[in-house]
Amino acid sequence: MDAGGNTTELLLEQTEIAGTEPTEVGTEADRNRWIPLLLLIFVFIMIAINGLSLAAFAVEKRLRGYNNYFIINLTLSDFIFGFFLVITCLHMYLGRLPFPFPVRCNVFYGVSNSIQFVSNLIIVTICVDRHRAIYDPIGHFTRRRKRTALYTNICVWIVSLVFWFSFSTVPDYFLQFRLGSECFHWYSVFPIAQLSTVLIRFIIPFTITLILYVRIFIKIRGIAGGKHIDKEFTQDTTVSDHSLAEDDVKENKQRPQGVQKAAIRESASEVRSATKTLLFIVMAFFITWFPMSLMSIVITIDPTLGYPRIPYWAYWIPIWIVYVNGLLNPICYVISQPLFRKTVFGLLCHPIRYCRW
Repeated sequence: MDAGGNTTELLLEQTEIAGTEPTEVGTEADRNRWIPLLLLIFVFIMIAINGLSLAAFAVEKRLRGYNNYFIINLTLSDFIFGFFLVITCLHMYLGRLPFPFPVRCNVFYGVSNSIQFVSNLIIVTICVDRHRAIYDPIGHFTRRRKRTALYTNICVWIVSLVFWFSFSTVPDYFLQFRLGSECFHWYSVFPIAQLSTVLIRFIIPFTITLILYVRIFIKIRGIAGGKHIDKEFTQDTTVSDHSLAEDDVKENKQRPQGVQKAAIRESASEVRSATKTLLFIVMAFFITWFPMSLMSIVITIDPTLGYPRIPYWAYWIPIWIVYVNGLLNPICYVISQPLFRKTVFGLLCHPIRYCRW
């Protein structure tokens, strides 16, 4: 089942398999037409929180370090995806997308799925970068640049848009699979293709992040000897929580040798902050994506396990839990980064202080 697509068609197909009249689904859906309105409120909250996070990165320069460039990209993808969810809510309420032609429906969900997949790829990218920072701290610190992080983020967007948009739309044109004015994804009727979407979206990314984070945790525990990691970084106290800019690195070369030695790797506080942020993001990723992925696998293997055994409204819960991930990510930043938390609360309580005329 596609987290970004329309499940109404899938329910109709499953009712036919189970021998239930589709009109019963439509009647139950009519009784639950108020659900999209509640979900629309949730979407606006998600857009507002991610917008507030982007504003925090914009007004506080100290948040715009190397590590947080990936966080900014993750926030941006969740922010943009929120606007696509507004159209999805209209789709649920109207029973069809507010577009006149099916091709626009397919293009819409192709772009929507691509943006959602950006978030998953960024999580993997953050984990890979953290893994390198822990296992090669000096090499990672001396080679990392904000420009490198920017190029990496751009590559993530390109890969996601090209791959997922092509996967969602190109086979559809060859198969010429349509269902009137509805948007019925081609891979929804092919079990292998449907399972491949779960594999690409959740199983592979989470497996990679889990393996890398376990290695990161083991390495940190080994470095610290089971104690606080500050012991390993006693010489790094002169480095701030945020990343050094390129000008700061050049300035360090002109300082005395004793001071240069303190800036050859990330500080202990920066390692803690980045690792803690990654942990919360990975946990949120698993919690929000696992229920929908499990349900998709079960229904794909045996459609009779779906409707009418499972109520109509129960299908939407795992799907929208996936969308909650876009709301949990900013909360992870607030919990793990004191400076980000201070900036967000400052924007809420004293926004005028951050205004620059």
